[in-house]
Amino acid sequence: MKTLFTLCSLILSIGMFAQELSGKATYQIKDIFIIKDPKPEHNTPEFKERLESIKKSLEKTFVLEFTKNTSIYSEEEKLPNVNKDGSTHSVSYGWKKLYKNTKENYFLMENDLLDKIFLIKDTLDVTGWELSTETKQIGNYTAYKATKTVIPKIINNKEQSTNFLSMNNQKELNEIVYTAWYTPEIPIPNGPEKFGGLPGLILELHTTNRIYLCSEIILNPKKPFEFNVPKGKTISQQEFDEMLDERAKEYQRKSKVTR
Repeated sequence: MKTLFTLCSLILSIGMFAQELSGKATYQIKDIFIIKDPKPEHNTPEFKERLESIKKSLEKTFVLEFTKNTSIYSEEEKLPNVNKDGSTHSVSYGWKKLYKNTKENYFLMENDLLDKIFLIKDTLDVTGWELSTETKQIGNYTAYKATKTVIPKIINNKEQSTNFLSMNNQKELNEIVYTAWYTPEIPIPNGPEKFGGLPGLILELHTTNRIYLCSEIILNPKKPFEFNVPKGKTISQQEFDEMLDERAKEYQRKSKVTR
């Protein structure tokens, strides 16, 4: 009870600090996966080298530039990983930038997954967090634990993937548990990707198959951030998902015809 009171007091005492707060948070992102049905050939040096190359290709660095109510989240530009044979691995998330307005509770996402730009606009899902009194130190900040449980959407395509990699943590995705570590010392209800809604910036986040870890924070830079809010024709996330589903069905129909 004392720890919870201390947390509430801390949030109230730094409320005024958030009025003019702006900054930049850098996140290192790693995907977690295991091998489905391990086989003897998976222990060969060649396979292990290939696996390490894939792991590196999945490592990403994203930057969150934020003010009190708005932010832009985008991937940091860097050269692709080069293998010994000269080939490169580069994995794209499909979207370019993510603009969030936490005051009006919506996001805008630039997405070119269908070979042309779509501007997806929808509501941020920032509710459902359960706050804990558990803490840990992340860099110079005291972070508090919060968890959130959600039921994943049903995917129409029920065919199992033939990829030898399987994203890890739960055998059956009946529910997904998100674990966040946030700091009230930076009283911004924001975090990586679409995550937020906590009484402080998320410094570390664990999802079913991904880890986000804040590696650098710059507060109140001398030159204020100027956000260019994405503009263009907007569609909802549901409309975009339906377009993806229709494109997948069309691809399957064409594949059957050419066989």
